[in-house]
Amino acid sequence: MELTILGGAGEHGRSSYLLQQGEQSLLLDYGVKKEGDGQYPITPDMDEMVASLQTVFLSHAHEDHCIALPLLYKHGYTGDVWTTRATVGQLPAYFEAWKKYTDHRSATRPYDDEDQQRIQFRYLEDIAPPGSWSPLLPHLSVCWGRAGHLPGSIWLALCWHDKYIFFSGDYTSESQLLAADRPLHQTRLISKTQTIPGILPDLDMAIIDAAYGVDPDHQDNKLTQLKRHIDETLRQQGSVMLPVPVYGRGQELMLWASEEYPNTPLLVEAGLLNNLRSFTADTYWLHSQACARIERLLQHPLLYVMDDELSRTTLPAQYQQFILFTDDGMMQSVKAQQHYERIANNEHNAVIFTGHLAHGCFGRRLLLDTEREGCKVYYVRYKVHQGLPDVRRMLLDLKSPPALLVHATKSRTDGLALRLEQEGFHRIHSLLPEDKIQF
Repeated sequence: MELTILGGAGEHGRSSYLLQQGEQSLLLDYGVKKEGDGQYPITPDMDEMVASLQTVFLSHAHEDHCIALPLLYKHGYTGDVWTTRATVGQLPAYFEAWKKYTDHRSATRPYDDEDQQRIQFRYLEDIAPPGSWSPLLPHLSVCWGRAGHLPGSIWLALCWHDKYIFFSGDYTSESQLLAADRPLHQTRLISKTQTIPGILPDLDMAIIDAAYGVDPDHQDNKLTQLKRHIDETLRQQGSVMLPVPVYGRGQELMLWASEEYPNTPLLVEAGLLNNLRSFTADTYWLHSQACARIERLLQHPLLYVMDDELSRTTLPAQYQQFILFTDDGMMQSVKAQQHYERIANNEHNAVIFTGHLAHGCFGRRLLLDTEREGCKVYYVRYKVHQGLPDVRRMLLDLKSPPALLVHATKSRTDGLALRLEQEGFHRIHSLLPEDKIQF
């Protein structure tokens, strides 16, 4: 069997991994990279690949995993995309955001709306509960579990032509809101905290989220760093702006801020709150206390919603200090940049980035501009992926299979692979798009 990297290894974005056995193939994710006019998976012979495709799996709704899917249907794919209902419910917002991004750059998308509408989704929860193996096609069985990254995000284990492959998707066990099922080898001991018993056999290949490389910190360390910056800003009578994505860490950080700073006004874009409410539509994906915490936030006496130009202008002017959440983690939108302009001239204010900043995006330029005057700009990573301790634990839980480290630059996965090899792990791969592994 052969694994071809179409994107996602040695880079951040366009997750896509092609498994081939003879004249048949399977596809894990098919996303884009939000740089320049948009970068799509490297697929030299699209028609040949599509002709061989038996089925496609989608781990979650973020654009770097899903946005290129219509390309498959443009080139004649008529099969299914297997994922979860929660993921499919989020996809229209991401496709619309990608359309705005490319239109803003006058970039041509390599597919049209009709191709997007032709995507045929099937739901894994209809064929098997998490942690159970179920036949899907001849010679193909699947097992899945919650990945803790978004509502609906999953990891996958496949048995295809007697080979066992694991794909972590984007995985974290440290979400404040979202539950994650720990993928376990069948020899691993079961404790009360493990919601799925060990059911995975010896693996022939594991594709593992390693976005944070050798970063040793746990989430508590990151939140301590974040709190230090916010405390200092508020102590100096400044305000804080937190640019966050429309789904995911934005909702978690709003929840955290409301509990840590109960006496500070929270100014929040309406889209972020609407998506937070949607989290409660299917409580299966949440921690047991998450709904109660969400309800307390929604009832917060100092929570103010920004849903039009008037509220975005008047609310920041109304309060001497505030914590503002805008729904664009890279600050590419006019709306996010206008929020920045309102606070930029006060040296006591701060903008704090908490996630990936693509090359060339406004947020990255702002962070790297050493000659800029005015408000402070910080970067504190909020964990929604895996670093060194997380990858180490996952490898141990899976009984140290051959592994491909993904979702990070080559230098970052090189460093992590070296560290893991020094610790005694073997067969750890750090590769680039278009590289192949035979197993």
